Amino acid sequence: MNKVFLTGTLKTHPEITYTPKGEKVAAFPLQVEEGDLRIDVVHVGEVDGEGLGRQVGKEIMVSGMLTQAKMQSQRVVKVRAHKIFWMED
Repeated sequence: MNKVFLTGTLKTHPEITYTPKGEKVAAFPLQVEEGDLRIDVVHVGEVDGEGLGRQVGKEIMVSGMLTQAKMQSQRVVKVRAHKIFWMED
């Protein structure tokens, strides 16, 4: 089973694009304090991009699965998010 839950700081506004089929795609980096990791998160489907944009600098949690992408000569681990949760202040 490939399921992860990550909590971290949303560092920038999400980049919103659309697939050729019209599905909304939100991509953003999540900064995980422990281990000082930056994890690229991709969410396909409905997400409130403006609401997520208001969370920049705040803690969020994503649940999803780990995926791999080859970028130039190295492999990069990403999270394909199924759900995004806003954390309480």
